[in-house]
Amino acid sequence: MVPAGASAQTKAVDVAKPFEEQRRQVLADLNEDKYREISVEDRSAVTAALGRILQHLQTQPDPAQLPEHNRVAVFNDQSLINTILTQAAADSRLICRRERTVGSNMPQNNCLTVAERRRQKNNAQDSVMRMQRTPKKVE
Repeated sequence: MVPAGASAQTKAVDVAKPFEEQRRQVLADLNEDKYREISVEDRSAVTAALGRILQHLQTQPDPAQLPEHNRVAVFNDQSLINTILTQAAADSRLICRRERTVGSNMPQNNCLTVAERRRQKNNAQDSVMRMQRTPKKVE
């Protein structure tokens, strides 16, 4: 069920392995910091896909024995889950930097997730663009 060339380390769900254990682990990880940057929509999409896979595998525990249309649906849900969780894990990665604050020579640790750093960068760029577009008042 895993696409050719896909690394097993990056896959959160592989229905070729015992599914219920993987399902419990993904749900536990969703409630902890591993996927802290996952959106509410993505969280519900993962939960729904896990439920659909569980329904298919309750009728036939061996994915290879599922009817073709069910096997395709399970594969698609598995791909959806793995794509969402891989991106959420990458965005949730914590990066710490030693930085000196303005007016101080004492460096401090500044730890932010990849997504938080991206948001800060986008907000700063938006602020600069707004300031450049705003006409100056003549007094």
